Amino acid sequence: MPILTATNLSKIYGSKRGVQYEALHQFHLSVEKGEFIGIMGPSGSGKTTLLNLLSTIDSPTSGTVTINDTTVTNLARNKLATFRRRETGFIFQDYNLLETLTIGENILLPLTLNKWKVKDMKKSLDVVTEQLGIGGLTDKRIFEVSGGQLQRAAIARAIIHNPTIVYADEPTGNLDSKASHQVMEALQFLNEQKQTTTVMVTHDPFAASFCGRVIFIKDGRLFNEIHKGDNRQRFFQDILSVQSILGGNTDDFHTIRF
Repeated sequence: MPILTATNLSKIYGSKRGVQYEALHQFHLSVEKGEFIGIMGPSGSGKTTLLNLLSTIDSPTSGTVTINDTTVTNLARNKLATFRRRETGFIFQDYNLLETLTIGENILLPLTLNKWKVKDMKKSLDVVTEQLGIGGLTDKRIFEVSGGQLQRAAIARAIIHNPTIVYADEPTGNLDSKASHQVMEALQFLNEQKQTTTVMVTHDPFAASFCGRVIFIKDGRLFNEIHKGDNRQRFFQDILSVQSILGGNTDDFHTIRF
């Protein structure tokens, strides 16, 4: 039984002049528990629109999204907010951490909102920061740590409440190659060791090579889908090949960093 199902998802944006733009057209996607899926495509292809619909940040013009047997597209606004807070985690490109809080306080936000007991919050914080190699940073402010450490803190915040699914939007977009590698290894570890179901939008074939499956979108429709197998370097080359067919920007082709 899939943990996430999108059926006939479409998103149409309108303008004041009456001109409409279909960003996504009758899209289908099924995600099994423990999968690590990448979504790729040229600029304007609809990949971020798809992620926003899957994560309930935005609502579709038509179609449904079902997570853990709950059709989230049918939920009232207050119930949807509660569902999103408890069942999903989100990792943003720009971290979205609050400057007024310490790293630890930022990570604990989902548990604070869900009214966890303090002792349980402390235990969970210790576990997740140890897993991500940032255990010694919880008392620091966000301006005192590196970009890679900030993103690992953002990952910790996204997973600390054990969500059903984690969404990531260009999680390495603001990082150098070393920090990108660390962040993707952290996501891979969580996927392999904790069976964290992850759906990630990325333009970076290096980041995508950590996924088990990559789907490619063009003009709001599924263009191709490839699976990793047991050789990540070959998978990386396969990703580059599909990107070249898609006609991606030359900026999308990064140096191999294995």
